[in-house]
Amino acid sequence: MAKSTTSAIILCGGLGTRLSAITNNKPKPMVDVAGVPFLEYQFNYLIAQGVTRAILAVSHLKECIIDHFGSQYKTLNIEYVSEDSPLGTGGAIKNVLSQAEFQPNESIVILNGDTFVEFSLQALAKDSEDHLLVIAAKSVDDTARYGKITIDNSMIVTGFQEKKAGNQGYINAGVYMTHSGLLAALPDLERFSFEEDFLHHEIAHRSIGASFLDGFFIDIGIPEDYYAFCDLMGSGKIQCPS
Repeated sequence: MAKSTTSAIILCGGLGTRLSAITNNKPKPMVDVAGVPFLEYQFNYLIAQGVTRAILAVSHLKECIIDHFGSQYKTLNIEYVSEDSPLGTGGAIKNVLSQAEFQPNESIVILNGDTFVEFSLQALAKDSEDHLLVIAAKSVDDTARYGKITIDNSMIVTGFQEKKAGNQGYINAGVYMTHSGLLAALPDLERFSFEEDFLHHEIAHRSIGASFLDGFFIDIGIPEDYYAFCDLMGSGKIQCPS
């Protein structure tokens, strides 16, 4: 079952410059949302789907995360893989895959530490069969902030379009399902962008699939979306596992 054989990698090393007035010398995943660190919402969501292991890629102000959570949160075992200096999203993922231990048949879900996404782990696992990696794709009315991904009738990701205002379409929600074999496919670089330096080139091999999301998605990387998420959590309009 996917629930018992899936580890989560959470990218927590970003500098959070756009939220600097809010973070108050904390990493973005630790900003307060309705009285608790943002990471708790991700942890609770993973626990609700049966995940028991999370590996955090940490760098900027990492002590804040490590000192708060330690090695355990409820039933979730927490490990940390540290970066001496920021490695970018791709370098961070590569660093974790090369340092942490994974079983050959183990599924790995990768999340951004500043994004809350409602996704089905079981659906992602099913859609990831026969793919190197599957991207969770979310339909939005305006892809301007994120750029647009194109998907063919076989649910293969075929392209990434630049950010253009006013276009409806699917975006990369920043949730990926993969396995330890991803490490061998990553560029021979230490610092790189997972999106620009890997995904944009890997699509030529038709090895990247898509899995459609129906649930909630928000990236708290800018103040207006951070405050929107705080309002939703504080008012109970979005029900997250606790």
